[in-house]
Amino acid sequence: MLNRIRQSIVYRIGTLMLLTVLVALSSMVASYIISDAAENDAAAVNLAGSLRAMSYRLSAIAPSGDLAATRDLADEVAQRLAKVLSISDFSASDNLRAARHYNKVMHSWEQEIRPLLESIAASHTAMDSQQLANRLEPFITDVDTLVFDYQTIAEEKINLLRLVQLGSLFATVVLVYLSLYILHRSVEQPLKLLTNRSLSIAQGNFHQPPLEIDSEDELGVLACTINNMSDEIHATHRDLAHRVELKTAQLQKSHEALDFQYRLARRISEGPLPGTELGQWLGEFANVAGLENLDLCLMTPEGEAPYEHLVEGLGNEYCSGSECRMCVNTCGPSEEGESRVYRFPLEVDKRNYGVLMCSLPRGDSLDEEQQQRLGTFADSVTAAIAINEREAQDRRVALLDERAIIARELHDSLAQSLSYLKIQVTRLNRANRRDQVDRVAVEEIIAELKEGLDASYRQLRELLTTFRLQVGPGGLRSILEQSILAYREQHPQISILLDYHLDEVPLTPHEEIHLLQLVREASQNAVYHSQGDRVEISLIQADNHALKVCIRDNGIGISNAPEKRNHFGMSIMQERASNLNGKLQIRRREEGGTEVQFHFVPHYARERELVWREAV
Repeated sequence: MLNRIRQSIVYRIGTLMLLTVLVALSSMVASYIISDAAENDAAAVNLAGSLRAMSYRLSAIAPSGDLAATRDLADEVAQRLAKVLSISDFSASDNLRAARHYNKVMHSWEQEIRPLLESIAASHTAMDSQQLANRLEPFITDVDTLVFDYQTIAEEKINLLRLVQLGSLFATVVLVYLSLYILHRSVEQPLKLLTNRSLSIAQGNFHQPPLEIDSEDELGVLACTINNMSDEIHATHRDLAHRVELKTAQLQKSHEALDFQYRLARRISEGPLPGTELGQWLGEFANVAGLENLDLCLMTPEGEAPYEHLVEGLGNEYCSGSECRMCVNTCGPSEEGESRVYRFPLEVDKRNYGVLMCSLPRGDSLDEEQQQRLGTFADSVTAAIAINEREAQDRRVALLDERAIIARELHDSLAQSLSYLKIQVTRLNRANRRDQVDRVAVEEIIAELKEGLDASYRQLRELLTTFRLQVGPGGLRSILEQSILAYREQHPQISILLDYHLDEVPLTPHEEIHLLQLVREASQNAVYHSQGDRVEISLIQADNHALKVCIRDNGIGISNAPEKRNHFGMSIMQERASNLNGKLQIRRREEGGTEVQFHFVPHYARERELVWREAV
């Protein structure tokens, strides 16, 4: 019981409330019992007091000789005496003072007073009223004593009721004070401490002195729990803060690594990396990755030894700088003397360009993230070397293509003209060997030679202009406008118009070059051979995404069988059209002049059509 009161606030407060209720109930029950006991005290006092008045009446009636009236009044007195006993709190046999006085009154009434009164009323005894009054005086005194006893009993009950109520009030006040004290000490103060601690924890203050609540009740258990929880949260918060710091440091390192990879990738996209700059990138990578000893061996796919060996830190002390194929073939971690070496090949498309090595003290190892960074750096270096090699190969192919184009252009222009001039020279020699020189024929041959030389010189200038031609930032439109401007300056008598509507069409460099050369060739033919004064050039896009190129002039028109010497550019135009998978048409216009039409589908439109077909 005491343990439960000590270990439970609810049980403690419940006990106090129960005691308060018990005191209140006891007070009410006691008051009810006392009130119930005093219910007939007033009637008893009244009855006892009326006996004295009736005694005086009897003392007046009995001497008059009225026996009946005396008996009736005597019966009434007897009844009232009996009634007094019936409403009293005691019986006639009790040993109380009131009971003794009542028995004395009854005995005096029955043995002395009533017989005397009846004897006087029956005239058996002669006694006047004064004598009878004197004789009744002791009886009346006993009746007064009995009335006083009843009054004393009533007063005692009232005093007892007062004592019970005062005791109940005192007990209630004590219990209420005790309850308030216990609530203040065991509930209010601990709750205030717990509330303040909860607010502090809510504000993030987890490291605080423990709550000093030593009770074994619910609030004590709650205080102990909050202390443990605060300590646990503080430890967890401290651990999380430490982990956040570590994670932040890792993220910072990852950010530096990503920034390094981004800058390296951007630098690779800008152009080739020389060895000195690659060494700087290797040093920066070692700093970012937190590695000390790195070796980067660069070699050709066909070579056996590196043409460049870059070292960061001490490098690999067992590296001899030769027979690198052994390093390439043993990629991965390996134990070499007192070192642990990690090797990463610089390999792409089954072509090996060297190896990246990282040396660590024996027993140490790289974590997964460091290995990934090394692999990524090796891939970046490999990509840079492969891009450089691919660009060099592209330049070689482009150079060979340009040489082939130059050879073809020379063959179709200057070579034809020189062949024609050679034929004319042969004719001139034959004419000079004759005995009689035909001056007219010789002059005709010389004129043709001069015309051929002029044509060859003009073709040479056009070829030089063509070979120097480059597509600049302005694209195809810009270079066409420059070419037309040059034609206008050379031939001011010819009106050359350009209608260009391909600004929204993405053309590849290959398409731009061939399209430019085709338009220039057709425009040159119109300017030099049409004998007209107007040339119209239009480049538009049809509804089916095909490009339509049209060059018109208002000259004499192309002949049905054009001579090879004057129209050798047509074969070149046909070849360029076939390179673009297009269709070239050259026809004589009915209204006069020549029209060159070229249709082809650009690369982007062919890819889109292929995607649509696969989707369907």
